[in-house]
Amino acid sequence: MQAPRLSLALLCLLAAGAAMPAPGDQPVPPLVPSTQKSEVKTQTASLPARGLFDGDKLSADGRQRLAELVLDALGLQVEVALLVPTGPWKIDGSNRDERALTPGRLESVKRFLADRGVDPKHIFVESRIDQKLAEPRLDVQIVGRPQQD
Repeated sequence: MQAPRLSLALLCLLAAGAAMPAPGDQPVPPLVPSTQKSEVKTQTASLPARGLFDGDKLSADGRQRLAELVLDALGLQVEVALLVPTGPWKIDGSNRDERALTPGRLESVKRFLADRGVDPKHIFVESRIDQKLAEPRLDVQIVGRPQQD
């Protein structure tokens, strides 16, 4: 079995007769603060529901408005994409009650975001009914942290 090697500095201290500090008496160097900022950023858009869809598909205007939001969120590691339909969802002139965003419309928005790099597991929907609102809208929030390349 080999004896542990002593560093040259420690040998010099021992040769000079300096007392060895006890293990608990050694100074602990301070932690280096992280230079990486983990600041959370949010991009939000409130889109009027009228003209956002053609049936259950996003309209050209709807795709353009969502694309602007996605462009604003470039460079973010998306943690959450929240879709919040609010107001009375009678947007296509039908007599039926559209209290919530229909599954087809919801899937078209999710697919649009996923095609532009948002992980589908991070897309959530929270439907809100606000009787005070006269016009329906779709609020979209993208929350994330700057990407570390």
